[in-house]
Parts: sequence; C-alpha cells; structure tokens
Amino acid sequence: MIRDISNEIVVGLKDRLRDVRHMIRASRSDKIKSATHDGPEVLLGHAARVVDKALTVAETISISLVSQDPKAHSTTIEARSLSAYFPADTAKGEALFRRDVYYLTKRIFTMLGAENTVVHEATFASAHAVMIRRHADQVKAATRTNSLKDIARACATLTFELQSSHQSQPLPPHVPGERAPEMATQFLCFSAIALAIGLASYSDNEEAGDEKLVDSALLALKARQSTLTEATQGKDRTDNLSSLFAFLIPILP
Repeated sequence: MIRDISNEIVVGLKDRLRDVRHMIRASRSDKIKSATHDGPEVLLGHAARVVDKALTVAETISISLVSQDPKAHSTTIEARSLSAYFPADTAKGEALFRRDVYYLTKRIFTMLGAENTVVHEATFASAHAVMIRRHADQVKAATRTNSLKDIARACATLTFELQSSHQSQPLPPHVPGERAPEMATQFLCFSAIALAIGLASYSDNEEAGDEKLVDSALLALKARQSTLTEATQGKDRTDNLSSLFAFLIPILP
C-alpha cells in the first residue's frame, strides 16, 4: 500500500515539492514586478502560474494517497495540548505535531506579512524529536501535573527548539531579492504557537473547537513585543519566556 511508505520519505518528498513551488512563486513575483506589457517576462510569469497550479494539484493528490487522514488537511488547524502531541504513541503524536505546526507556522508568517516563507514539515519532526530526547522530563512534568509552572516552562523550551530547528533547516536555492523573516518575526510566530499549546494544555483541551487559541496568543504577544524580545534574547531566556507564558496562560481564553 502507498500509505505504508515511510513517513520520513513522504515528508521529504512533500518538502522538496514545496521548495520547488516556493522558488516558482518567488520568481513569479519578481517577474511581475519587473515585467513590461509585451516583454518575455510576461510569458515566464504565465508559465510559472501554470506550474504552480500543477504542483498544488499534485500535492492534493499526494495527500489523498499517502495521508492516514486526508480530510484533516482541509480542516482549520488549531493548537492542541502537550498530551495530544506527546502521548505514549510517539509516532502518532509526532505526525499530529508535525502537521499542525507546519500549517500554523505558514498561517502566522502570512499574517505577519512574511508570505511565501520556506517552511518544512521535517523541521517540526526534528523539533518534536529534540523535545523527547532532551526535554522529556519537562514534557512529562507538564502532562502529568497539569501545573501552570510546568506547562509554561515546557512551552517556553518548545519555542526555542522550534525556532532553532526552523533556523537550521536546509533551504532551496536563493531567489534574488528574497529575504527570510526577521528573527523577531520568527520568535513571535513560534512563541505564539507554543503559547497556544500551553493554553490548550492548561485547559486540558485537546480539541480547541471554536476557540482561536493561536489568534489570542499572537495578539497577546504582539501587544507585549518589547517584553517578548527581551525574554527571547536575554541571558536567562527560558526562565524569562516561561514567566511571560505563566502570566498570560491563565488570563487568555
């Protein structure tokens, strides 16, 4: 069966397709900016749109063939609890975490004005593995006690592991004029995701339903941008970010 193909291989193939689509979209944007009404750039831009659409269709077909839950890819993604992402069944938790955080990252980067940013699912598979390998004690404490302090610390640690994994991901060939999101934007994105996971964990709410946990987390952190910057760049950054999360979690919906 096609669905029996190794998750690592499937994720790698999807990420490479996304790299190709990213370069096409970036190049298309560059051509549109410089194109004349009758220049060859117009034809190149049209060709790029056709290929972009073809790759989107290919991704949709591949999801229907290899995904264990194809319908989940068409639903609105929301953050879940640490218990959902780090259950006894590690493989199931990793797949859920990887998928959710990928789509949340793309969504938040777009909201912050960093459109067409390169994002890989493998990045978040790596972050999930690091949390289990290096910070299992924090994750276990948070899921066992449901303590605000333990949840805040685990989610603060998760923020830095997400950003570190994203920062070190392999990138496709550079497109002239293209820039990666600034460090402050990266930390705002991954802090919002981790804080939303903290909110879901503290309320013991694996399925957020109609609650907009990520939106609430992002708004709260944007309103405290200077505090967040100090927390993520200071000497005791995990402690500082943990304190900020512990303050916000009980007062956010």
